[in-house]
Amino acid sequence: MTSSLDYFDRISIFGPSAAVLGLVLAANVAFTAIHVWQEWKGERWPLWRVFGAIVGLRVPDAAGFLIFTVGLAIGLWALGLMAYAAWLPLIGMVPTWLAIGSLGAVLGARIADSCVSHWGLWLLRYRPNPGLSSTALYAIEALVILVAFRKGLGVNTGAAWCGFAIGAASFVAVIPLLAVVRRFVPSWRREPWIRGKPMPAWADT
Repeated sequence: MTSSLDYFDRISIFGPSAAVLGLVLAANVAFTAIHVWQEWKGERWPLWRVFGAIVGLRVPDAAGFLIFTVGLAIGLWALGLMAYAAWLPLIGMVPTWLAIGSLGAVLGARIADSCVSHWGLWLLRYRPNPGLSSTALYAIEALVILVAFRKGLGVNTGAAWCGFAIGAASFVAVIPLLAVVRRFVPSWRREPWIRGKPMPAWADT
């Protein structure tokens, strides 16, 4: 691989266009930023309190912000750079298999985050759900990947499927992992949120 533009030409329908590559990267960064911002600010509670309430876990705000806001945003931005440009700061170009795996991971993450963390919980009547409205942006990006980057997914189908599985599992596993933490950290345990009911009172403390 010689450059990000060569890679972009190979995986997309847009050719070696620096302008389109820049637009795709800007959209990826913006979509993540908007969504993570909504999850942080919430309608009343940040997302980590909502997720914690579902399993009965009072996640400290410092840990929640570090993991669900800062860490998630940085991780998704790095994934997007590898997926669309096969590049990372301080490292430079990454191997093609890793870039294609990242493309699959972005697709899996966008779909699983939307379907599991937001639409699914909303349908289960765990409401409010911070970040729900911006999943529309994630749906747009997933559709663009399937249409405009389909040939990129075919460059290395094994890496693409592996990346998809990892990206999806990363979001599917969040609430189960919080349930595991609850078992091992008694001081964080609270009464679980009963779906269809208001958030438990302890979520405000």
